[in-house]
Amino acid sequence: MTRIVIVEDHPLVLEAVKHLFAGKENMAVVGEAHSGKAALDKVRDLRPDVIILDISLPDINGLDLCPLFLDISPEVKIVFFTMHKEVSFIHQAFNSGAIGYVLKSSRVDCLVEAVEQVRKGKYYLGPDVNQAVVKGFLGRDYEPDRIKDKSGPSPRPGALSSREFQILRLVLNGSTNRKIADLLCLSPKTVEKHRANIMGKTKSRTPMDLFRFAVKNKIIDPDGW
Repeated sequence: MTRIVIVEDHPLVLEAVKHLFAGKENMAVVGEAHSGKAALDKVRDLRPDVIILDISLPDINGLDLCPLFLDISPEVKIVFFTMHKEVSFIHQAFNSGAIGYVLKSSRVDCLVEAVEQVRKGKYYLGPDVNQAVVKGFLGRDYEPDRIKDKSGPSPRPGALSSREFQILRLVLNGSTNRKIADLLCLSPKTVEKHRANIMGKTKSRTPMDLFRFAVKNKIIDPDGW
């Protein structure tokens, strides 16, 4: 049985997705969340096989949630279900750890097919997603499992650690130290230390310096962020 958690803040979309999987053989929606914080709690408690995740959430960007889910449950498969069709979002989604991406404008059975495929460890790109463009961004030899491969060179700029990179993205998303501490189960002092290290490694003195660093290194897209 494939156990699914849906992370979606729009009630109608959430109900539609739940209805889509109702009665499906070997699939069950075991949990739902309307915010990033609630989603992290659900994944810790339920350990689902697949997470269906929106990008736009009220408290934390879905792109930032993705690696946090993988920290909690490294084997979970993540499918983005979103209206964002820009290549920059697709690129960030796959580099964040997802292996599925479906547009909400796609035909309804695409989401079921996506869950079936990612459960097997395979990519799933919805029919409206330009696969050639995505592969061009990720590299022709890219494989989904390489996202979790710790032996290869780190793609993180500025010699940032994995935790520092997570915190950098949360900072760029507007999260306070207290909020970051709550989300990552850290103490505020630990977050402050990580932020100081980030500022040093990126040679940033001000928040604007940090933003420029993020844009230069394609951590964020200033047009779509």
